[in-house]
Amino acid sequence: MTTALVATACSGGSTDGGATDGGGSGDAPDVLTVAAWMDFPQELLDGFEEEHGITVEIESFPDGASAQTVLRNGLGSGGAGLSDVHLVELDWWTEMMAVPEDWATLPAVEGRWVDWKTEQGSVEGEIKGYGTDIGPLAIAYDSELLAEAGLPSEPEEFAEFIGGDDATWETFVEAGREFTTASDAGWVDSMTTPMQAAINLLPAAFEDPDSGNALPLAENDAIRDTFMEFATAADEGVSAGIAIGHADWGAGFQAQQWATVITPAWMTGIIEENAAGIDGWMIAPDAFPEGGGNWGGSFFSVPASGENVEWATTLADYLTSPEAAVAMFLENGQFPSQLDAIEDPVVAESANEFFGGQDVGGIYGQLAAEAGDAAAGGYRGVSFAGIQTLVMDGIRRVEDGSQTPEQAWDSVVAEFDGLGLTTD
Repeated sequence: MTTALVATACSGGSTDGGATDGGGSGDAPDVLTVAAWMDFPQELLDGFEEEHGITVEIESFPDGASAQTVLRNGLGSGGAGLSDVHLVELDWWTEMMAVPEDWATLPAVEGRWVDWKTEQGSVEGEIKGYGTDIGPLAIAYDSELLAEAGLPSEPEEFAEFIGGDDATWETFVEAGREFTTASDAGWVDSMTTPMQAAINLLPAAFEDPDSGNALPLAENDAIRDTFMEFATAADEGVSAGIAIGHADWGAGFQAQQWATVITPAWMTGIIEENAAGIDGWMIAPDAFPEGGGNWGGSFFSVPASGENVEWATTLADYLTSPEAAVAMFLENGQFPSQLDAIEDPVVAESANEFFGGQDVGGIYGQLAAEAGDAAAGGYRGVSFAGIQTLVMDGIRRVEDGSQTPEQAWDSVVAEFDGLGLTTD
């Protein structure tokens, strides 16, 4: 990160004006705490201290699930043990915002974010979270494996191979069948990843947006059809059956066990780390099944029970400025939700040596634009994460050979019924 960038980010405001006039009211605390599971540029944290005389301490978690547990417990005990600012992931946003009064209402910052990010971070018309990153979706692929199979391996050619402008999940899976006929490697690491991406595109995957009640899974044709498409492909050996988070996922890159990965922008750095030393990884430009989408993204939110709510709001504003977003992009590849950051040449013209010198930021910016409002994803109620886990576990049982696609679906439905959820 350049000195100029740091200076701009900590200048008491950003190019879009910011939410505050430079700080909270009253005596400033010595320390503000942030609960998160990402790396922060130290210069960014130092900049806030230089501007306001407040040290920022990161209470770091190994992953989002760990942070979710602490946050859930803290909210359930009147705010005990919570940090001044919490990073809240989109997938469990609805659960954490079940009682909106638990969270400070944040001032609007006009024109900072893509519109749908602000909508995601609002509850009953009030802003409860300032957007950090988004996860526009792309297909990363091992061009070396494609070339060895005698299939299109250059980015534009590969994009057409998976369907081009008319790409669907069906064309993606059919391309995988063609690949696995010619190669010993799997087409995709795990069919759970396209399943996740497909779920994110549905307007109401598991719950009714009006009532909040669960949709009967046995009657949910959209989920069943998608599940059977990917489970059938998994049963045919189109996937390697090793999902992100699995102990063998990193080793799978090194052994070139699969050719493609559904890759939200935040995953590019993870792939680069795990596939270090493996040449040929590229990203398909201008092509993603069903027109594109979004996977993941988070918000900085301020617990209303905190002792430093106004100063914490100032910090949340600072950490989500366009300049801070560019710094985070440089630090860990998080793709910004801030309009000025998306258009910044540092992001939009960022040649990535690992991905063959491609302008990765520009590719993701274009894919995000093409996805449009669909990138906001569908309704995620309080039962979303639990039901989704059942579906993913069903795909995994097919991949490990313990069930057929039909058996797996029947098991998922039975497990859903066992939850005893109120359904519409």
